[in-house]
Amino acid sequence: MKKITFPLIVALLLVAAGSCDSGSELKPGEVKTIDLAASVGSGKVFKVSEVADDIKYVALETTDSSLIGMGARVLTVHDRIYVSSRNSNVTDYKVFDLNGKYLFTFNRTGRGPEEYSSVSKIEIDPVTGGFMVFDIIPLLTNQSLPSWYFKMYDKNGRYLKDINVPQIEAGKLEFVRRLNMNLFVSSVGSSSKEPLKIHGAAFDSLSNIVFEIPVATTPEYASSESYVESIGIGISTSEGKRYAAYPPSIRSFKNVVRLVNIYNDTIFTLDQNLNYFPSFVINYGNYVNTSPDRSEITHIKGKHITIEPLSYMESNRFVIMNFIMRDYAHEPYDEYIQARNRVITVPRTNCYGIYDKQTGFFNLMNQPVKGKLGFQEDIKNGPPFIPGHINSDDYASALFSAVQLIEHAEVYEVKGDLKEIVSKLKDTDNPVVAIAKFR
Repeated sequence: MKKITFPLIVALLLVAAGSCDSGSELKPGEVKTIDLAASVGSGKVFKVSEVADDIKYVALETTDSSLIGMGARVLTVHDRIYVSSRNSNVTDYKVFDLNGKYLFTFNRTGRGPEEYSSVSKIEIDPVTGGFMVFDIIPLLTNQSLPSWYFKMYDKNGRYLKDINVPQIEAGKLEFVRRLNMNLFVSSVGSSSKEPLKIHGAAFDSLSNIVFEIPVATTPEYASSESYVESIGIGISTSEGKRYAAYPPSIRSFKNVVRLVNIYNDTIFTLDQNLNYFPSFVINYGNYVNTSPDRSEITHIKGKHITIEPLSYMESNRFVIMNFIMRDYAHEPYDEYIQARNRVITVPRTNCYGIYDKQTGFFNLMNQPVKGKLGFQEDIKNGPPFIPGHINSDDYASALFSAVQLIEHAEVYEVKGDLKEIVSKLKDTDNPVVAIAKFR
């Protein structure tokens, strides 16, 4: 197994000629400041027209085969719409074309060599539009497993091959993103038997490690909390305690990846040429996470602000981030979640922020409607819009249920294709996808 080790200081100062079409004006050595601290206590309602050139709505075909289940999430990749949801306790993907026509369902659960268990994580390959499936059962049932593999399928759901995830000296690589046809990037899992030496790695399709991602700095209190109990599923474990890893989240942006860490103020980039460098620094100011006493801190209470790394999204011009504001939320709200037999009320302090890479301006996003996060949809007069995904062509997508749109149109005068879609919608129809062309 090939390994190349780069000391942290070299990695941070590395200035090399990156690809000129990396999808960002940022270059190695150029670091931009996102001034969160200056925006705390205030905000602005942003309109879709301020960040996007257009928005269109796509009604997803409703048939017995195409029905979307619970917990639906959407993304658009190349020429297709992918919607994941839970059906009969199994997560599958319904695949549609850009006009909403149902194409097929991706669900290969089973015990065969080309199949996977029902407890699996499925990712859409941003390079090909295919499927990458990570079977979680081996990781849950065997904490001492030194390495594992994931399955790759093409864009039509046909099995291609298994790819082994390389072993590392401390910790375990678990969360994989594809960088190009021959490169994958993985961060470590949440815990390790020993202190980590790296926070992740890039490896090729032959499972050779070609770059090691340095361990990001964490605050002292996080290091002092670095022991967590090992948990086994269906087995007894005698491993005792393990070190918490605090791994970064790997977010795809065009043909680079960003690495976002909840305990670190710096967002790093790894590009096609394996240049690794800081791109953004979030200025938390006095709202930085420093308290050594974590006992009273929740997502609602606490004297600090943290980013939610999994919500990080980026277009050619804008960066969108979701922050847990805690005591500093100027617009706290309640989220209503439909459970099986009742509605659960969950208090939230989350607030999105938007950074303009062109102007350097950052501000927190006020709610266009009380309790609804996102942009005011002023083009077709639709519901508040916050994308769940932005693809490499800067198309941002969000999903709305039929009931949401019908009820919205009873209060607001919707326009264009949205008006036509709503006029034909029934409560039992599949969701509608909103796709905005971001700048």
